Amino acid sequence: MLSFYGLAACLSLGALVLLLVPPWRRRELSGESQLDWLLIRQQELTSEPAENQAQLEFDAELRIIDDGGAEDPVSATDQAVRPTTWRLPALLIAVVITLPTVLYWQLGAIEDLRITRALENLEQSSPEGFTALIRDIEARSAARPGNVEYLSLLGEYYTGNNNHQRALESYEALLAQFPQSPELLARAAQAEYLAGERRLSSKARNRAEAALAIDPVQRSALGTLGIAAFEAGDFSSAVEYWERLLVTERPGTSGYQMLTSILAEARQRGGLETDSRTTSERADLATAPADGVTVTVSSPAGASVSGTVFVLARPAGSDQRMPVAVVRRNASELPFTVRLDDSNSMAGQKVSSLAALDIQVQVSATGQPGLDNATWWANADGVPARESAKVSLELMPKGP
Repeated sequence: MLSFYGLAACLSLGALVLLLVPPWRRRELSGESQLDWLLIRQQELTSEPAENQAQLEFDAELRIIDDGGAEDPVSATDQAVRPTTWRLPALLIAVVITLPTVLYWQLGAIEDLRITRALENLEQSSPEGFTALIRDIEARSAARPGNVEYLSLLGEYYTGNNNHQRALESYEALLAQFPQSPELLARAAQAEYLAGERRLSSKARNRAEAALAIDPVQRSALGTLGIAAFEAGDFSSAVEYWERLLVTERPGTSGYQMLTSILAEARQRGGLETDSRTTSERADLATAPADGVTVTVSSPAGASVSGTVFVLARPAGSDQRMPVAVVRRNASELPFTVRLDDSNSMAGQKVSSLAALDIQVQVSATGQPGLDNATWWANADGVPARESAKVSLELMPKGP
């Protein structure tokens, strides 16, 4: 978008053209036409005695009429000698420069530009400057309530400062524009849960579950439902949600270790089967052969594939939306091979308990799962879930 200073430069250039072009195009008196000749003759007559000037000018005008020139030589002469006026260009300049400037200011674009530049230099901003910037964004968001960027910034800011009620207001305003966004559904559910003194209302639960229906591995939704279940004493549900969340973490990372620890505590409190394996043992299990399917995903030669790749497994012939196992990779890793088995089961049903699987690969440019969001895809139905099972899939473009 053209900046304010760029716009001012363009307007100034236009003003310069308006001032310079009319004088530049004005023709000098050089005798090229009968009117030019008349003008030259009138200048010559200024040296004649006053009593002869009137008659000589009249004779010159009659000559032009006789030769088929202007019907009204006096009027034509007046037009020819009228100097180029500066008033009209000046008026045009005033309108061209003033009107866009006023509109730019009144519509608030100058404020948007100032906020954008402040965000670009946020690293050099002082705490006081950052606070002032947030106040400016709040005021601008109130003036433009549908602005997605401002609502997103405020939602993250309020969440980070534990102002969950204000965060909820921002996310609900965004949901009004993007009601099917799993991230916004999950964040709104999380904000409502935290703002409601850590009690999960039916509305918040429905939002979190709707987020998981769209994105089965939506982290905020899984975390919120898991914490709510744990604090309500429903440890089996907490374990289920956190096991699904554990699939999204790489073994050995701090997030993986933290989830392993709280899973062990949830199992212990609920009297569930305790997982006494160490983090290293769980990592070994994740790479150990087991009943499942090894899936190799590739793209056509020369194809440009970008985004997030989801490799999903569902029970063969089933219409259920929730996958039994899922692996997420970046398209930049193509071609790659992944293993779908009990180590990345979503919970509730294990891959090893199924005789066959339907495998589907989705590539999402936005990072949102679901076939509707896919730009590339591939699938294989009825693949046996065995230790030696393998399938190779080549991506194909997904039509509208």
